[in-house]
Amino acid sequence: MTNKLTQVVCIGMVLLFPILAQSQDPGGSPPPYRPTPAHMWEFGLHGGSAMVFGDIDPSPGLGAGFHIRRALDYVFSLRGEAFYGKLKQKGSFDGTSESTVQSGSVQIVVALNNLIWNSQPRRKTNLYAFVGAGATRFEVAAIQPLSTYLKAVSPTVQTHLDGGVGIAFRLSDRFNLGLEAKALTLFGHDADLLDGVARQDNDVMGYGSVRLNFNLGNKNTKSEPLYWVNPMEVIMQDITELKKRPIFDLTDTDGDGVIDLLDQDNTTPPGVVVDTRGLPLDSDGDGVPNYQDDEPYLPKGSKIVTRQDGETPITNEEDMRKLVQDELDNYYNNKGKSSDGKTGDGKIGGGKTDKSGNSGRMYSGGGIAEWFLPIVHFNIDSPKIRYTDYGNLASVAHVMKSNPNLSIVVTGFTDKTASEQYNLDLSYRRAKAVIEHLVDVHGIARSRLLLNYNGEDYPLVPSVGSTLMNRRVEFRLANDEDTEMESPSPANKKGGF
Repeated sequence: MTNKLTQVVCIGMVLLFPILAQSQDPGGSPPPYRPTPAHMWEFGLHGGSAMVFGDIDPSPGLGAGFHIRRALDYVFSLRGEAFYGKLKQKGSFDGTSESTVQSGSVQIVVALNNLIWNSQPRRKTNLYAFVGAGATRFEVAAIQPLSTYLKAVSPTVQTHLDGGVGIAFRLSDRFNLGLEAKALTLFGHDADLLDGVARQDNDVMGYGSVRLNFNLGNKNTKSEPLYWVNPMEVIMQDITELKKRPIFDLTDTDGDGVIDLLDQDNTTPPGVVVDTRGLPLDSDGDGVPNYQDDEPYLPKGSKIVTRQDGETPITNEEDMRKLVQDELDNYYNNKGKSSDGKTGDGKIGGGKTDKSGNSGRMYSGGGIAEWFLPIVHFNIDSPKIRYTDYGNLASVAHVMKSNPNLSIVVTGFTDKTASEQYNLDLSYRRAKAVIEHLVDVHGIARSRLLLNYNGEDYPLVPSVGSTLMNRRVEFRLANDEDTEMESPSPANKKGGF
């Protein structure tokens, strides 16, 4: 009997291991919201008294086993159960026999307490009933035969139906203790031989057991098996959370543009500039808000900031505006000078006309306009402009329209995924596509755009493979030495013409 019970426990642990492995998820994120929450499995061990009700008077025997149970919803669940037992029968007419029984069942279990809803989020007890079917293997030893009816039975397998009721008591979110009673009736040629005597109807086995059940799964991400959960819990929880949420109020008591829900100072005087928290602005960080600070832009302990035209410190907004205006005036008064200090014609960029003298093109002397020219990237083996770069091209067009005398060099590049000659042609086609876009979409004069291409030379990223950063078109302000390049001879990817 001890060896058989050990085998039953070992089989149970083998079935249990994959579920335990799946349940280990420390630090896992909660599952997405769903009306029926993710829930645990149940594994249980059971033992108790079993006896055969047949042709010989029954005597209590011992039985044990294990089960695995999984909820289908809040009421119904499936349970797979294994049983092993030694059953004795002793009668004054037929004699004494001993039956060794092994059975396996698949049962549908109904949680009767979840048919009634109440306010308890978790059930303290679980009353249930079940029915099932399976197979039973048994053999009978005739220990003391007194009649010719009692015979030893070799191992045989018969089908069976079983059913019963039980009640479980919740000990914690992991354990519960149950009491259960069930009856099992056999069907088949040897269905009346469970006690070793075939004289009346099919034999029935009764089994009363105590069960220790364990919930399997990560309790941080899964609920207890649903037969322990009130079906109304999710609804009640949502209602409780809704009641706890603050009412979204757009009231702005002090009229500073920050609603009271976010405002950390609801007493700001009218007209005072505030930050995103609703606090009066303190530009120099000295703890005194600007509207109360005689020197709002001069932090305590800092050096005096002076303007070019004197030693007057910047202490207020008027001084700041004066400084900005002085810098702008200084820039525009000197913008006619090129990078070498020589005076041009007063146009932005400080350039000059081209050698032919008839294009009106202006060239860069290192002006600030170069800072605003982005890079356009391309998909692999494609000269087609991506929609994501339309905004960048619009920025280039805006700079050119704002500075009508500027000319720009448009240079195409590729990565190193094809032959050198093919890449020269592809870089040309990319630069050509960009120029056509600026001309057709934004109305930029074609004469202001100089087409150049460099193929796979001058990569931004040192890579021999496919690289988005290297598949690009760059822009720069033209100088007096820039000319447009002739189109290359087309080539295939392998280098053939």
